[in-house]
Amino acid sequence: MSSRPTKQFSLDDALLGFIGANTPPSETIDHAVRFLGTYSGTDKFLMATQYMAKFIAPFILYRAQLQFRAGKRPKPVSLTEEGLFKFAGQISAARRIMGFPNILYFIKALSALERNPPASRLILNVGRIQCLSMLVFYPLEYVSFFSAPASGPLLRISPKDALFAQLWSVRAWLVFTAFKIVEQAHDLIALLRKHTYHKDEAERAKIAKRKFHLTYALISNVVRLPVILHWSVIGGIYKNEIWTSGLSLVSALAALKGGWESTRL
Repeated sequence: MSSRPTKQFSLDDALLGFIGANTPPSETIDHAVRFLGTYSGTDKFLMATQYMAKFIAPFILYRAQLQFRAGKRPKPVSLTEEGLFKFAGQISAARRIMGFPNILYFIKALSALERNPPASRLILNVGRIQCLSMLVFYPLEYVSFFSAPASGPLLRISPKDALFAQLWSVRAWLVFTAFKIVEQAHDLIALLRKHTYHKDEAERAKIAKRKFHLTYALISNVVRLPVILHWSVIGGIYKNEIWTSGLSLVSALAALKGGWESTRL
């Protein structure tokens, strides 16, 4: 006879323990918890969700218009399309509020750059410009956000001042992104050279992982740059906002892919 003890059936095990007992350990779930447990991971996921909703919404509306013309719908409107845009707007607001403490990260980064500067003078100054541009971006970003009608507004300032804050916050972000591309391109070239000449397999694997992450991060910023430029000028640089949603979605998916792989054990 088997010496294994038999598990006594109980109602609490059957009801309360059902999900846990039927969910085996999963590396994918563990990985998702690690990734989404960081600000960066959550922001990348939310950005992808936000722009997926905004990208799909116009096509939902177009479908409703076709159905209206075919006599299958009383009006050429779609509640789903309206709901997707509202949902995207809520995610956008959440991401902006979540990002407020990031100013501390850039203050810390500036301090670290002066105390432990990189070997390259170019990269040192690129890092300085990035951090300083973010110290301009965050105060103006939150003046813009809290003076917008959607937030109350909590700040009562003139439309002219609100527009000034909005435009110059985006322009500071544009400077940051442009110099981030320079930094990432520089690091990627250095990694490619290092990967070519390094003989140790374990070290080559680490370099390959870092190279993968940097490549997707670089793609994300390059694709995002035209959108930021579009937002930085009055009237924008193009008329059809589907470009904003499409480019932002590609940028978000590239960032999500790179971030996901970089947190894989």
